[in-house]
Amino acid sequence: MSARGQLVAAALRATVKPLLSIWARWPELPWPYDLVDHAGRLLTVAPGQYRERVELNQCTAEWVRPVEVSGNRAILYLHGGGFYVGHQHLHRQMVSRICRDVSMPVLTVNYRMLPQNSVEDAVADCVDAYRYLLQSGIRPEQVVFMGDSAGGYLVFMTAICALEAGLPAPGAIVALSPLTNWDHEPKLSAPTADVCSLFPRSAIRALTAQATAARPGPVAPSHHRAPRSPVSENLSGLPPVLIQASTTEMLSPDARMMAGRLMHYRVPCTLQFWDKQVHVFQAAAGFVPEARQAIELVADFIHECVAAQARDEATG
Repeated sequence: MSARGQLVAAALRATVKPLLSIWARWPELPWPYDLVDHAGRLLTVAPGQYRERVELNQCTAEWVRPVEVSGNRAILYLHGGGFYVGHQHLHRQMVSRICRDVSMPVLTVNYRMLPQNSVEDAVADCVDAYRYLLQSGIRPEQVVFMGDSAGGYLVFMTAICALEAGLPAPGAIVALSPLTNWDHEPKLSAPTADVCSLFPRSAIRALTAQATAARPGPVAPSHHRAPRSPVSENLSGLPPVLIQASTTEMLSPDARMMAGRLMHYRVPCTLQFWDKQVHVFQAAAGFVPEARQAIELVADFIHECVAAQARDEATG
């Protein structure tokens, strides 16, 4: 682990982790979640890109496009943030770097979030964004689903629900430190629960309770269904998957379990573990060398999948 990686881990243990412990005690309070997103305005982004707002049925999205790009392809990026925070500002630097390194336009989805909405609402918004890409003329095999943490959950559930709705599968899936199982016991019983630099045990319990609680809306609480876990779903028909995670993060068991389930369904899956990194360490690609290497491997995977699909089209 590099010195810069150690510095990031120490900073998270001293700041964000204690704040998450406080949140876990009173998650029902009116916390200023929007302020967390606006802190992302302080982050720098790669030059040579322009942005365009998109109106979807129930939310907005944002295109991040390189000035010079060839081909009609796209990354559908679903941000993390525990289903509470995120939107475009907090993840703008990371998305900007991905757009630059992969040389593909990226559509980020400002999906509806807790506590006003449900996890199912977020999934529906992401499926809607995928429909938008297909209706814009992009072939499904030229679309890559990518997300981190809670967004890693969404990329799998969006792909699963898209197939259930009769939509074609995307060309590839990239999941960074994904949440894949709403049963928190495997996470809390694993050795990684005691060494995670970001999540205290209490935060995982609180998030599970909040995400699975009934929400105001047209569905009566007595008929509310808890969010689905990707590890418990039928994964047949999913495209090649890349999963990256750390050996010392709370969601490490989720990444390993999901890879095993994908193998069970004969879905091509590459699982990469990075030693002693923080949760979604790829966000620090401008500072931590391991994060930069991880993003380079993501770019290689995406190019390989997209290029393979293009070759198949040319020869088929």
